[in-house]
Amino acid sequence: MDLARELILTEPKANNHFSKIASNYKELRTTDSDHIKYIKKSLDKESKINIADIGCGDGRYSLEILKSFKNCYLHCIDYNENMIKYLKKYLIENNFTNFCARSGDANKLPLENDSMDCIMTFNAIHHFDLEKFFSEVYGSLKDDGRLFIYTRLRNQNYRSVWGEHFPLFAYMENRLYELNELEEYVENAEMNIKSLRVFGHARTSTLGRLVHQAKNNHYSTFALYDEDTFNESLNIFQKNIQKNFNDLEQITWHDENILLEIEKY
Repeated sequence: MDLARELILTEPKANNHFSKIASNYKELRTTDSDHIKYIKKSLDKESKINIADIGCGDGRYSLEILKSFKNCYLHCIDYNENMIKYLKKYLIENNFTNFCARSGDANKLPLENDSMDCIMTFNAIHHFDLEKFFSEVYGSLKDDGRLFIYTRLRNQNYRSVWGEHFPLFAYMENRLYELNELEEYVENAEMNIKSLRVFGHARTSTLGRLVHQAKNNHYSTFALYDEDTFNESLNIFQKNIQKNFNDLEQITWHDENILLEIEKY
């Protein structure tokens, strides 16, 4: 079998993928919060602010925003209606009511002009048309508003446990960007990168847990594989892990993401 075939994740297929995993997405993914604490410190606002979380998914980062920004009103927006359903339930169960949640397209934001103090998006921009997204953000932000993009660069993805050991993972995930590409989008949108910071995270897992995550498509990248290619790749992945790690109950690696703080000119 030729594992290097090109497969494309279309928007309808991506939406179907997220509908299927919405009910157990939080269990499958790791939610880091240090970048949200950094955003809180960077904004340094105690007054009430309007924040939008674009591509909010099931609310795992939305909850961290509400915990950190006590005086905010949060607009949660995601293309997938099933994710929005679970987000509402999740935030209400955690006793938060200072939010609204709606299905919406990141390329045509359902936000009023000059209404947002801050727009955030976490591990989601690879699903957006960035030119349209930046145009929408520019219109929605107040003049002194900020956009925060938290994402993984292509080179960072190559160095993850999946990029290094799961066949074709980094090759097929061609929706991610490099920093110079993001800088060009920002400049074309007549915006400016105020700051950027790399966040590193030490990870520990078991082989069983990693296999469980892959089988349940915890990254949408796995929806790029057809069934035969995925099964063959998963078998090779397990062999690679067994070869490169002595303790299959204590598999360790280092993940990286980047946070961009962006403002209008």
